[in-house]
Amino acid sequence: MDLMDVSAPSFDDPVGLLLACHRRIEKHCDTLERIPGHLQSHGVDNESLTAAERILRYFDLAGPAHHADEEFALFPWLLVHPDFPEFLRAPLRNLTAQHRQLEEAWQNLAEDLRDLVATKKIRALRLEPFITMNRVHIALEDGEIFPLARQLLDPDSARAIGETMLQRRRDEERGA
Repeated sequence: MDLMDVSAPSFDDPVGLLLACHRRIEKHCDTLERIPGHLQSHGVDNESLTAAERILRYFDLAGPAHHADEEFALFPWLLVHPDFPEFLRAPLRNLTAQHRQLEEAWQNLAEDLRDLVATKKIRALRLEPFITMNRVHIALEDGEIFPLARQLLDPDSARAIGETMLQRRRDEERGA
């Protein structure tokens, strides 16, 4: 845990916040890739259980919130923006479909991780297609969508999108 990381973006920088989520997703994917080798070398130990629990917590909570931030805040804004290019509109809409595919792949992997944690027995983990899909998905968003979003977002729109993201979280916490 890096307690000194005070540079995390705020909701005033919604694209920066989404990019920071991508970095965490990538780190968790890196960890997922290392787990099978660790299990083979060390068995089911505290380190592997802690990693599995952290990954479960992240993708069960932050994953859906991240997808919702994109689908209900940033993507709709981009689709109605007159300067958002036509050639990116279909790929942007496809990103939402990819979220459903990622969520389905996550459910399979999460089942494996929960079983690992509960039984403390080595089992095969369905890492794919979850890891590869995340990496491809992030590459499109980071390489095409988010740089353009940063160019198009004015400060007032960025604040409004960030407030939408924050308010949705508050509503979910209250069960609204």
